[in-house]
Amino acid sequence: MKSRGYGRGWYDGRLPGWLRGLVVLAAGWGVLLCGQEVAEGYRATMVYRAASACEVGSQEGKGADGAECVGRRAVTVLDRRKGEHCTSNGGGGAGGAETGGGVGGTSCTPYYEVKVEWPDRIAWLDVSSETYGEVREGDPAEVRLWHDEVVALKVRGHTHSYAPSSESGVLVWIALGCLILAAGAWGAVSGRLSGLIAFPNFGWLFVAFGVGMLGSMALFGGPLLLWGFMILWTGFAVFWIVGAWRTG
Repeated sequence: MKSRGYGRGWYDGRLPGWLRGLVVLAAGWGVLLCGQEVAEGYRATMVYRAASACEVGSQEGKGADGAECVGRRAVTVLDRRKGEHCTSNGGGGAGGAETGGGVGGTSCTPYYEVKVEWPDRIAWLDVSSETYGEVREGDPAEVRLWHDEVVALKVRGHTHSYAPSSESGVLVWIALGCLILAAGAWGAVSGRLSGLIAFPNFGWLFVAFGVGMLGSMALFGGPLLLWGFMILWTGFAVFWIVGAWRTG
């Protein structure tokens, strides 16, 4: 039997022109909104990066001149833990001990955390394996706070930094804008529901993530190795979408 292709689903007719126009307008508004959020996230992140650490004993979040600063709080280490985040590669593999890319195995990434406490909060924070091996219960430490978010931890001579929500949120807004832009292009060029829900379009999620990562690194910087990986990631996702449409 001849394949009907991914573009031949349960409904192959085009949406009415006026409805396609509304889709394009809504997509344009959505991209504009995402752009505004990206700009705001960039501005807030640059304010944070330019802020100095508060002096000990100063009002939380305010420097001597009243300008915003990164708060400093003394904390105590309560506990530590380690584990693995695992994803299955498919097949009938037997659990988390096996790693690698083979069929039926799992791919695992280790993580290390310490639990710290200060008067109004308890938090688990990511640390390196080296810090995990050195830190002990009861150790004194210091956290840096920006708008009540933990942005750094200093313990046993090690400093660990954490991106503020304004920075991590930029990736999400860029990725969302990419998906909305793709939906607008679909409305302008195709308008067929069968094309919108086709299986190859699943790859746009990976494209959007890649574009979000690349856009975020373009604004805030990133290691060269990660740049190369995300370029390959995004290029492969686009290649997969094109190939899936051609063979579907």
